[in-house]
Amino acid sequence: MNIYVILILVFILLTFVLAVYVFIKHTFSRGLTDEDLVYIKAHWEDVNAIVEENPVKAILDDDKVLDYALARCGFEGSVGEKLKMAAPRFYDVNEVWEAHKLRNKVAHELTDELEEKEVKIALRRFRRALKDLGAKI
Repeated sequence: MNIYVILILVFILLTFVLAVYVFIKHTFSRGLTDEDLVYIKAHWEDVNAIVEENPVKAILDDDKVLDYALARCGFEGSVGEKLKMAAPRFYDVNEVWEAHKLRNKVAHELTDELEEKEVKIALRRFRRALKDLGAKI
């Protein structure tokens, strides 16, 4: 048999195995349990209770809730790594990234200066991300 035929057959076989793996991984990926949903909803309500008096803490806490939800859905690594892996599950992953970037800004630049509008937008984006993952908030 020609070496090129063998290589093509190996390539086709590997492609098939990879396709089956991706299909199975996607089909049987973990979702949020009822306990997860209760936890997420409770923390979401806590965040909304403090947003007026402490918007920085609200942004930080919302990012933690998103991190928790991503982990419970089976994604591993930092929030950024989880967002990369979970990107197809979000309606608009760029909006989720923007909310996470605001979290990084307030966490690393030690700023208490946030515009009310940007806080509301970030909270709306975190909420949408959580809904995209299956949370009922």
